[in-house]
Amino acid sequence: MTVVLVVAGLLLLLAALLLVVRTTIGPTILDRSVALDVLVAVTVCAVGLHTVHTGDTFALPALVVLAGCGFVGAVSVARYASRSSDLRADGDGEGGPGRDAGDRDGAR
Repeated sequence: MTVVLVVAGLLLLLAALLLVVRTTIGPTILDRSVALDVLVAVTVCAVGLHTVHTGDTFALPALVVLAGCGFVGAVSVARYASRSSDLRADGDGEGGPGRDAGDRDGAR
């Protein structure tokens, strides 16, 4: 079982490193938001892996709080990004066909 825990830990570490790189070079706010949301999920998995390894259950409430914070953070960024003009990588700021970046109803 120790080999499985080490392999899982190394995979989580590799995922976390790749997500930090993605957060750093993400061209849009949505790329960074998704990378940070997945980084929170990787952190939850790492804490869960530690809990399985040690057998201590004191970290389980922290997992619930961390997962809730990740959810609230992802929803908050999604609401902000829906009103932002930084949605496309090319930077034209269009909200879609026939819509301005600040026009949420599609009416002109």
